[in-house]
Amino acid sequence: MKKLVVLAVMAAFILGTAGFASAIELKASGQWRVHFNYLKDGGVFDNDAEFDNFQAMHRARIAFEFIASENLKGVMQLQAGNIKWGSGGGEINNANSNITARQLYLNFKVPGTDATVMAGKLPFSLPSTYGSHILAGNHAALAASIPFNDMVGLTAGWARAYDRSQGTFDTKIDDEVDVFFAVLPIKMDGVQLNPFGVYARWGKDFLNDEFGFGGGPNPFKNANQWFAGLNFTVDMLDPIVFMGDVNWGTVDLMDDFKASGFMVNLAAQYKMDMFTPELFWIYESGEDSGYIAGTSDSKRMPTINTDGTSWAPTAMGFVGSSFGGGVDGLLRSFLSDIALTSYDAYLVEEGTIGMWALGLKLGDIQFIDRLSHDLIFVYAQGTNDKANIDLFTKDDKYYEVSFDHTYQIYENLSAVLELGWAKLDMDTGNRGGVDLAPDNAWKAAFGFHYRF
Repeated sequence: MKKLVVLAVMAAFILGTAGFASAIELKASGQWRVHFNYLKDGGVFDNDAEFDNFQAMHRARIAFEFIASENLKGVMQLQAGNIKWGSGGGEINNANSNITARQLYLNFKVPGTDATVMAGKLPFSLPSTYGSHILAGNHAALAASIPFNDMVGLTAGWARAYDRSQGTFDTKIDDEVDVFFAVLPIKMDGVQLNPFGVYARWGKDFLNDEFGFGGGPNPFKNANQWFAGLNFTVDMLDPIVFMGDVNWGTVDLMDDFKASGFMVNLAAQYKMDMFTPELFWIYESGEDSGYIAGTSDSKRMPTINTDGTSWAPTAMGFVGSSFGGGVDGLLRSFLSDIALTSYDAYLVEEGTIGMWALGLKLGDIQFIDRLSHDLIFVYAQGTNDKANIDLFTKDDKYYEVSFDHTYQIYENLSAVLELGWAKLDMDTGNRGGVDLAPDNAWKAAFGFHYRF
């Protein structure tokens, strides 16, 4: 943390001494979190592996905006952590805080227009209700936002996701992954629409490195990946609000292997004085019986990278605690562990499980000033054929109850308590009578969020 403070002081000093040449405004924002996680019988999601039930951790993210004018600024976000107490930078007298530049980009307007350009390591996520299943996170990218009028605009850009090797003077390594995206936000009275399209090209050598077969011949080709989607919000019946997403994607990985699939989710809220009921539903396409035998293409929607944020209405099984750490995304972690191939593990980790789920949330429950609660119930079931024993199948079920509490100590400081129970019912009939998840899982996470 000392390194972070020193960087901030140095930045302020440099800008102060150079102020006579160019007036620069320095604006800081950020968030700190300190938390304590307890997870009982979490091995239910880790194939009965043993691990510590308790962890204490902290993390800080601080963003500096170097503002020259309303038309030009540079943004740098630093992160220290996550730091586990007693390990690495959390050991006694260990000053290693793992400070990294999470974001680093320019933001400026094109002279004489309202178009804004961003270039560098910048944040971008495709429009979604609960988190994108396709693309979300911080990307090395060039992007532009162009407002056509008060109703319609355009955001488009190019991101270089991967380029791990430049090869040698006589060998070209085709391991680049390039992503091109475009979003057309449309705002009307009571309706907001965000249609988008994405094209990604995956170099065959990168694919072999990530999903290949060791030293054998490269089975992949340069792959073209396409996505289309629509995110919408309808609030013309306020206090009733409807939200949802429709996503579709396809990719040709090999001459004899193709993946195509879709995802749909819908949600409805009814805002009341003391709480907000919310009903949500999701459906992801799943694999048929020929997938595991290698006789049919994949029916799950492919993905690029979602930074672990896809589909986040709950704080335990899918994305995990707002504190992260050992209680982060238990269902996805378990399914990744039992996956037979690195490609299946990749899809699960990025959010393409192959499932349907129904949930009810009673949000923003408030009986006492500054104290609010969220109560969430979720039931999920796989959409993959039961022959795919390493996936979440139609015979597998998941149950979760989360009860989260937030107390606003000060305007910028809150205390959060997350409580959760989950049960994964993995069918034993097609798994040789073996119960992969025999126990219940219990979670308790407590900590503090400081935001400014």
